[in-house]
Amino acid sequence: MSVVRIFNNGDEEQTVDSGSEAWCMDDVKEYVKTYMVYDLQIKDLQESRREWSADFIKEKSLPKKELATALSTAKKELDMDLVNEIYDNITSLVSE
Repeated sequence: MSVVRIFNNGDEEQTVDSGSEAWCMDDVKEYVKTYMVYDLQIKDLQESRREWSADFIKEKSLPKKELATALSTAKKELDMDLVNEIYDNITSLVSE
């Protein structure tokens, strides 16, 4: 295995032949830089979402347990009508 220096001080463009395909070091640099920009944007969005969520929950006095259930259901794309019907059936069996 050989070591490939991605960020060197030289301005020359390097091309590496890795078997069947040749790739350019500038492409690797561009990929890493773009990836890091996306990564930073995602982290910023996540932080904004956390702040918004905390403020919204506090402002509206929303119950966290019910919100967690609703979010879980939405993420799993469950049919709420079916879930409610099952819940009603189980409740009626338990209350008898």
